[in-house]
Amino acid sequence: MKQIILWLMVVSLFSCTGKHSKQNTLVVFAAAGLTDVITEITDSFRLQRKVDIKLNLAASGTLARQIEQGASADVFFSANRKWMKYLVDRNLAKDTAVLAGNDLVLVGSLTDSSGENEIAGLLTNTWQKIAIGDPGYVPVGEYAQQVLDYYHLKLDGKLLQTTNVRSALMMVEIGEAGYAIVYKTDALQSQKVRIVHTFPPETHQAVEYFQLLLSENPLARDFYTYLRSAEVKAILVKHQFKVY
Repeated sequence: MKQIILWLMVVSLFSCTGKHSKQNTLVVFAAAGLTDVITEITDSFRLQRKVDIKLNLAASGTLARQIEQGASADVFFSANRKWMKYLVDRNLAKDTAVLAGNDLVLVGSLTDSSGENEIAGLLTNTWQKIAIGDPGYVPVGEYAQQVLDYYHLKLDGKLLQTTNVRSALMMVEIGEAGYAIVYKTDALQSQKVRIVHTFPPETHQAVEYFQLLLSENPLARDFYTYLRSAEVKAILVKHQFKVY
C-alpha cells in the first residue's frame, strides 16, 4: 500500500511539473524575414515575464503547414495574408491582426552600378541569376512573382528559387546571384548588398505581416496583447518596419 501511495505521489508531482512548465513556455512560429525583430520582441517579453520562449523560424508556408499537421505553436507570424487566411479557414486561429508592413526591393552587390531607371530592362538584360523565394511557399517569392507579372517579364531561366527571404539575400552576398528581390528590412541588415530599386506599391500586393493567436495558453494571450504595446511598436520602427 505504501508503495502504491508513493507511486501516485510521484505521478502527481510529474504531472503538475509538466503542466507548470507548459504554462510558462511560449512557442512562437515566425516567418524568416522577421528573425531579427521577433527575436528582440520575444527577448524583451522573456525578460519581463521570466518565461521560456521557443522560436521556430522558416518560410510562412512551411510553418503554416506544420501547424495544420499538428505542430504545437502558441503564436504565429505570417509574412502575408495568404498563409494567415490558410489557418483561419481551417479554424486554427483564435484571433488575428496586422503586425506591421514593409517594402519590396531589388538588391545587388556593392560593386553593382545599376541605377533605378528601367528596372524591367535591367532584369531582362542581365546575364546574372536573380534570387527569389519559392512563390509556392515563400511570401517574398509571391510578391516577386507579382512584380514580374506586372512588368510582363519571363525570367524562368534566370530565376534562382530559395527556401526563404534570408536565403535569397545570401545568394547575392556570396555571389551565387547578381540580384535578389527581398524585403527592405532584410536588405538594410546586410553589409554586403545595396538596394538597387524599391518596387512601387502598384507592382505588388501590400507587404504586411500578420500575428495569429493559436492556443488557449494564458501566456500566449498575454504575449499577443503585448504585441500591441508602445514598446513593441518602437522595436518595429527601429528595424525599419512600417507601423500602422
